[in-house]
Amino acid sequence: MRLAGAALNQIPFDWNHNIQTISAAIAQAKAEGVELLCLPELSLTGYNCEDLFLSDWLPAAAMAHLQKIRPLTHGICVVVGLPVRWQQHTYNTAAVLRDGKILGFAAKQFLANDGVHYETRFFAAWPAGQTTTVEHEGESWPLGDLTFEHRGVRFGFEICEDAWRPDNVRPACRLRGKVELIINPSASHFAMSKTDVRYQLVLNSSRTFACTYLYANLLGNEAGRTIYDGEILVARNGHLLKRNQLLSFKEVDLEWVDVDFDAPLEVVDAIVELPEPDEYRELNQAMSLGLFDYLRKARSRGFVLSLSGGADSCFCAVAVAEMVRLGVAELGLEEFKRRSGAFD
Repeated sequence: MRLAGAALNQIPFDWNHNIQTISAAIAQAKAEGVELLCLPELSLTGYNCEDLFLSDWLPAAAMAHLQKIRPLTHGICVVVGLPVRWQQHTYNTAAVLRDGKILGFAAKQFLANDGVHYETRFFAAWPAGQTTTVEHEGESWPLGDLTFEHRGVRFGFEICEDAWRPDNVRPACRLRGKVELIINPSASHFAMSKTDVRYQLVLNSSRTFACTYLYANLLGNEAGRTIYDGEILVARNGHLLKRNQLLSFKEVDLEWVDVDFDAPLEVVDAIVELPEPDEYRELNQAMSLGLFDYLRKARSRGFVLSLSGGADSCFCAVAVAEMVRLGVAELGLEEFKRRSGAFD
């Protein structure tokens, strides 16, 4: 089966933008012959909608906009993240769509509540092993701790924080032996060298739970101070099958890999270490992408720098110059100018 993850650069409750990037990812996946596509956590609404997650309006609007994505899923299975409101609580879910139909909503069981994450304020944690149904305009679908099947491959979910809990309580421990594939749509913030930790997490998860593990993260500075690195990882039985280049300036970064679920693959004894990271390069890429997204999403049309000649102002000038250099190198000059909005 050809699996793909897509990192998306989204904007909170900008429906037109978010659906456009989701549509572009699905179209690219279809063109590449992908059979199952994972999009990031809360990719339909954006992750940083904050207190609007507590409203009835945002989940209802998300469910209504999800209906627009259904026709795009003919011939492909797609995972889309969105909030679902049920019995006066909001749940962080991954919707599974195929052939124009919604198959169900897998709900997040463990919530991130440290650092830049405040999920317990906005969401309720779904209890393990429980399922119910959710309705919209006369249709109903399963919601909760669910597994699915696509073309003979059974799969279940961990949503971001679910995977960071101990192995004896996280959802994967209950999925072992029941599924061949675990999918993890994420909104995992950038931090220095965090990719090394995430790499170990995904590969060790695939080894510990004897499965293929597909991970797809959000990308860019969605809003506020948080940056996402857009990491995509696919591993099987401790073997790395696919890993992308992080912190892309693209709005959609898609990676695919073919997995033969019928072919045996020996479980590795030890995870291969990543090369020593270049932390200066990593920081430079993160700052450049963050500045680019802030520039265009705030519609500021440029930056004003007060240059004193000291180290701080010189650093800011270099950071902006690096944003331009890296952005033009990846996107090309004309696309960089168009996307930045600074030359309109």
